Amino acid sequence: MSFLKKHFKKIIIISIILIALFVGFKIKNRNSDQKFDPKKEILVNPQKKDLVEQITLAGSIDATYKAELKFQTGGQLAWIGVKVGDKVKKYQTIANLNQDQLKKQLAIDFNNYKTTASTFYDTKDQYKDSVITTEIKRILERSQNTLDNSVINYELGDLAIKYSRLSSPISGVVIAVDQPNAGINITPANNIASIIDPQSLYFKSQIDQEDVVKIKVGDKAKIKIDSFSDQILDSEITYISFTPVIGQTSTVYEVRFKLSLNNDDLKYRLSMDGDANIILKEIPNTLTVPVDSVYQDQDQPYVFTIDQDKKLIKKTIKIGIETDTEVEILEGLNENDQIVIKK
Repeated sequence: MSFLKKHFKKIIIISIILIALFVGFKIKNRNSDQKFDPKKEILVNPQKKDLVEQITLAGSIDATYKAELKFQTGGQLAWIGVKVGDKVKKYQTIANLNQDQLKKQLAIDFNNYKTTASTFYDTKDQYKDSVITTEIKRILERSQNTLDNSVINYELGDLAIKYSRLSSPISGVVIAVDQPNAGINITPANNIASIIDPQSLYFKSQIDQEDVVKIKVGDKAKIKIDSFSDQILDSEITYISFTPVIGQTSTVYEVRFKLSLNNDDLKYRLSMDGDANIILKEIPNTLTVPVDSVYQDQDQPYVFTIDQDKKLIKKTIKIGIETDTEVEILEGLNENDQIVIKK
């Protein structure tokens, strides 16, 4: 009993090792006794093919240049010169506020400026031959400040008239007119119209943190838009966000792709869905097997082949790139081998 107590841990460890060896031996013998079953399995030969490793991302069309137009000041909307669907040019005026009150205020500001300037020059003339004391110096400074303020007020009035004209900062198409009726009072918070440049379209998607490290700006891609399933667009990555997309349940990053197309007829529209295939690596004429034929044993890939007696043989292999359907074989197989795939 004292011997068992003293060596109890060693006995347990040795027993576990023996059991593991026994189980492994039985499994090995069982695998070696397995035979090819044509009812449940099929045989294929490794084939040489051109392999393309790629990542497929779902996404949609967006535009680089979009503008929501608002007045910087409030007032009465006097004129709106566009409607939904209109094409506009850069700097084209699309709406005006009523300028009557602004112009009258500008006239008042101009008169105030002239009066202040006259007073200023009278003050200067009054003290031009005097000894400049501290008191006189303060009087002249106050007079100068009053004149400067009158000039600023006039300039602000002039700016208010300029701001009463709303112009488009981009060329594009009007997609919304939120205030179509003249005569209503608006504030700087009111959106007047929205414009998008249809020639600035790009394709955007999201990629998870495991795959974002595999791509870079400039990588080639193929874009397929669902509305034009028979058309494949050549593209490339133009932008990868450094910070993750906010509000997602997992860590994903925004990826943008170039869309080189003429959209004068507005065939391609915002939010059209599609897929982007990013090409990571292209390998021509390489040995491949179906992905369903490859298994893993402690990160060591293997396949099953058969011998002359139709017995299954476990064969360790070295693999390269992998697609959805094929795996590249670097070592362990040749084109004459027969690979077992379960149906």
